Amino acid sequence: MQKGIKSSIFCSYEEAYSLLYKYGNGAPWIKHCFAVSSLATYLSNIFTSRYPVNIEFVRTAALLHDIGRFKTHHPIMHGVEGYNLLTELGYVNEAFICASHILYGINSSEAEQYGLPRNDFIPISFEERLVPLVDFLVEHDRPVLLRERFENLRSRHRNNHGFSLRLNKAEQKAEALMNQLNDEFNISIEALSVSFFSKE
Repeated sequence: MQKGIKSSIFCSYEEAYSLLYKYGNGAPWIKHCFAVSSLATYLSNIFTSRYPVNIEFVRTAALLHDIGRFKTHHPIMHGVEGYNLLTELGYVNEAFICASHILYGINSSEAEQYGLPRNDFIPISFEERLVPLVDFLVEHDRPVLLRERFENLRSRHRNNHGFSLRLNKAEQKAEALMNQLNDEFNISIEALSVSFFSKE
């Protein structure tokens, strides 16, 4: 079994699409999910020249990463609700993305605090690390610079001091992966993101 993959059972894109519409019920946040999925798929196709990326999993997991927003827009609990829903449906790989995209990963004690199993929900596989990076490069359904996205998140949650502090670590992890990929592929992921959405 591939490192980071929890089960061989994957949700199909068609099923993910149906779930998003069922639970999103036309809410504005599903546009963000589609935008993240589209950009993540586009970038995955570039990265396959060096990484064995499961593009279909990235496409589907990115589509479902925020599905927990059908219950709450809390910055952490929406990931927990998405995890619970997809675990119940048997899609443990996609469920892990819901939980691990929060703050670019939460440890076992934090997980237990929020009602998750006492496990580390830390992105390990390339796919698990890519989805939260792309999530941080999309504000609503448009591209944004990583720095600006985190500034917006800090502003939005300025009354939640603990969460704002934890954003610093998440930004460092996202920036590290982005810089690594920029160097390896001699590209600017941020520029590619802007170019990608300008063609739509």
